[in-house]
Amino acid sequence: MNIKKALVAGSGQMGPGIAYTLASVGCETKIFGRSAESVDKGMSAYCQILEVLSAEGCLAADRVAPLKALVSGTTELEAEVGGADLVIESIPENLELKREFFHRVEQHCPPEAILTSNTSGIPATDIAAQLGKPDRFAVTHFWNPPHLMPLVEVVKGEKTSMATVETLSDLLGRADKKPVKVLKDTPGQLGNRLFQALLREAMYIVEEGIASVEDVDTAIKNGLGRRFPVYGPLEHNDVVGLDTLYAIQSYICGSLCGYVEPPALLKDKYDSGELGVKTGRGFYDWQVRDSDELIEKRNQFLLDLLKMERSRKSEG
Repeated sequence: MNIKKALVAGSGQMGPGIAYTLASVGCETKIFGRSAESVDKGMSAYCQILEVLSAEGCLAADRVAPLKALVSGTTELEAEVGGADLVIESIPENLELKREFFHRVEQHCPPEAILTSNTSGIPATDIAAQLGKPDRFAVTHFWNPPHLMPLVEVVKGEKTSMATVETLSDLLGRADKKPVKVLKDTPGQLGNRLFQALLREAMYIVEEGIASVEDVDTAIKNGLGRRFPVYGPLEHNDVVGLDTLYAIQSYICGSLCGYVEPPALLKDKYDSGELGVKTGRGFYDWQVRDSDELIEKRNQFLLDLLKMERSRKSEG
């Protein structure tokens, strides 16, 4: 299937970056918002993405105008999905809200259109349960920020066809993303299951007094974080030797966190209203730390990686 027209529902944090991904492969894309104000906000964010990528040398100057022309905003959902080959939903993480959205879309979109959700954890099968054509539904979980993070998880629901999975994976690959196929619909998909396992152990280490919050983050950023962009944990252990891994696992597994509920450390902070940046305190005191500076540092690091990768590709 040749995807030429798409609609991205959601003009907030994720939608504009997803729209850029689609436009980068020549897909005429609409950003849908519930109000003119939200559409304007989404389009402004999209234009800012183009400006930043161009200024950083990640996007040729002569591509900015064509990419701007490919994306526009709309508040008319039913009218716009009538000609869409692909609809990607990026609205709040609420199952009933998503089901209601796709029920509306399916009534007006072409029968061959592919529908996807950007959910980070709700099972694809649950969202598609009331659709007439669940074989054409999947999850495409973009990682934030979507215009800089290459990973996209393509999650197959119980009734999703492999043709749908392959079509989405091909499209994302052409957009310079790194799609991974999650073939069993499971809570947390792939990336978040790995991340939550790491988070659980990190909080357990703090609870047990093994190390401080600061030292846990330092260990991740300067240890695993430096190595993982080059090779993953399974590649790493093939290099080290599975005999070594087996020996380590034999004595360490019994001491790892085995919680099946959120750790007490997290529950205590939740109960006390210490929710992170939004309340001024979480694991850190955000009244004395600058979260905007941290996000800017993250984005610049991702831009530098993107420039390095594209430079190597052009040389090779």
